[in-house]
Amino acid sequence: MDITIIGTAFSHLKTSMDIAKLISDSASSLSEAETKLKLAELISSLADLKMELADIKVDLIGKDDVIRELKNKIEEKESLLFDGKFYLKEGDKIPFCPTCWESNKKAIHLIFKNYQSFGKCQECEVCKTKYSVE
Repeated sequence: MDITIIGTAFSHLKTSMDIAKLISDSASSLSEAETKLKLAELISSLADLKMELADIKVDLIGKDDVIRELKNKIEEKESLLFDGKFYLKEGDKIPFCPTCWESNKKAIHLIFKNYQSFGKCQECEVCKTKYSVE
């Protein structure tokens, strides 16, 4: 979020407050036309403020999503343990591919396969790396 958006919102708020104060302080001395003009300016300024605040809200929601995603990544990273061969997560018996995790931080489960030529192994469906389990 650009800090100027917040500055603009505060500027619209100050303008609105100034106009409202002017109307309040001089309600008896302003003509009906002048009062209506000032009220129209106030409504316009409040509408601008509402739009700026909506932009700020959208930016904050986007930042909340990024923060949530980063927290999830940190939790996932902290939850994987390396046993010397594979990465494992507590409560999950299927290991994760060390190549994918260490190169891209992607937690990809390995698939158990039994090849005639290669023997029993765990294979990653993404990077195609095979890990012997015999």
